[in-house]
Amino acid sequence: MAKTKGIVIGCLVFPLILIVAFVIGFYAFAKDVTSAKKIADNSWLVLNPTGMLADYSEVRNANIFDYRQSSVEDICAKIRAAATDSRIRGMVIRPRMLEISYAGISEIAAAMTEFRKSGKPVYAQGDMIFQKDYLLMTMADKIYMEPSASAEISLEGVNAQITFYKELFDKIGVKVHVLQSGAFKGAGEPYSQTSLKPGTLANYRQALGSRYELIIRDIAARRKLSPEDVKDILEQRADYFISSAQAQKFGLVDSLLSRDAFENSFGISEKKSVAIADYEVKQSIVPTGDRVAVVYLSGNIMPGYTPSMGTEASISAQKVEKIIQEIRADKAVKAVVVRINSGGGSALESELIYQKLKSLQQTYPVVVSMGGVAASGGYYISSASNYIIADEYTITGSIGVIMMIPDGEGLGRKIGVRNQNISFGKYAGAFDLFSKPDPEFLNSLQRNSTAVYTEFKARVADNRKYTDAEIEAIAQGQIWSAADAKTNRLIDEIGGLNSAIAKAASLAKIKDYQTVNFPEPISLWDAIRKSGSWSRALSSMKKINILTPAQIQEYIDHSIITNEWLYMMPFKMD
Repeated sequence: MAKTKGIVIGCLVFPLILIVAFVIGFYAFAKDVTSAKKIADNSWLVLNPTGMLADYSEVRNANIFDYRQSSVEDICAKIRAAATDSRIRGMVIRPRMLEISYAGISEIAAAMTEFRKSGKPVYAQGDMIFQKDYLLMTMADKIYMEPSASAEISLEGVNAQITFYKELFDKIGVKVHVLQSGAFKGAGEPYSQTSLKPGTLANYRQALGSRYELIIRDIAARRKLSPEDVKDILEQRADYFISSAQAQKFGLVDSLLSRDAFENSFGISEKKSVAIADYEVKQSIVPTGDRVAVVYLSGNIMPGYTPSMGTEASISAQKVEKIIQEIRADKAVKAVVVRINSGGGSALESELIYQKLKSLQQTYPVVVSMGGVAASGGYYISSASNYIIADEYTITGSIGVIMMIPDGEGLGRKIGVRNQNISFGKYAGAFDLFSKPDPEFLNSLQRNSTAVYTEFKARVADNRKYTDAEIEAIAQGQIWSAADAKTNRLIDEIGGLNSAIAKAASLAKIKDYQTVNFPEPISLWDAIRKSGSWSRALSSMKKINILTPAQIQEYIDHSIITNEWLYMMPFKMD
């Protein structure tokens, strides 16, 4: 009876989901057609990003119910277009709880430098201002802040939080066997230890410390403060929140003005302003001449094709192959820039992507532009290039490999589950969650780990021209700041995306060119369909909330990436 009831409910809900999806798709299409905003002369462009801001959005005109998700690429293109747009008088920066990579902030800073060359003013105004909001606001000529006592700035510095699960696993009877090659490859340490190993901690502190010094330098330079004064603000101030009065005293802001007073002072009104999301860049009729393809690859490296819907999605060989086919079909493309922002993932998928990029390199010069993180598998695929340029905030390296094998024998005893395997073959049933792994099986995997690690080092050594001793010294799972990576020859140059594009054009020996972005944006509906969100929503309707041993194993397998070789960072940097 209960099963029949579930089927009836499912039959009723499924058509409803289809109707809602159709309405959403139709509304989004209608908005795309009619939403272009008329811009009055002498208007202000309002740079007001909020929430997650990815490098690139693979969704075309993803605006629905008056909401649009921008990207760093989209914002930079609009800022550059506004510099020569006679309708735009100046710019107002007003971010809110911005989540963006530090390399993304660098890209916006480069676009802002071009905008300011136009002579148009740039002002910033805010009330509750967080660190990345503030870094964006420091690009303004002047910063204004709400004078209220409840208006505050939060500057934290740099932090990487690593959560350790070993004691929790001990309590529930789960042990994680971490098989790794690379003494500093710390991705498995949260599951097997209660704190980082001293060598791993020292390596992370060095890389994160470099990023901290860059933040201090940038705030000091843009606000005309000494680095020592900025460091004192970050480390010596009494209170977590910096009040508006303190912010003015410290030199973090120029004046205290409410939003209304600020807008009245500069003639900013609803009719005389346009939000960055509503500002449409005029496209050239038909691009002619040579092209440099700019390929955006962001997110974890894993099988399958998941489009980015304004957030970092995933990178797969399937996705890269589709992009390469599109590039080869465009006969105007003469060079390729690959913008990589990834902490890695599947070792096998990294190798498959590497092979595809090496194949592309046979036809075109390939230049890599590194985003906030291009480490582990992210560095693996970066090495398949003619030249590597990293943003100064980039964290890279992490050349090493791990696999984690969960041992749930103790958990099985606690919940009354015990497996008896009837096996034929030496390693049959070796990955059984509720049985203790055989030592010979673990030794075998450790030998495999060495082989996978050797392949990683060989790929890098071959492309970057290292000796065995040289690659071993910079590998071992160590992460590096961009400056240290350049010293160690892991990268060729420190710079932004425009530098990479110029280098690619130079290698292709072309001077008059345009850029074209890949993957080509798709519709919102196609993005939802390809992301698998639809099928996951439907399958979740069928699940019964009773935990079986199979469901426990499935939960552990999806919570921790197990039973697979990984080129992966231990934590998310940006």
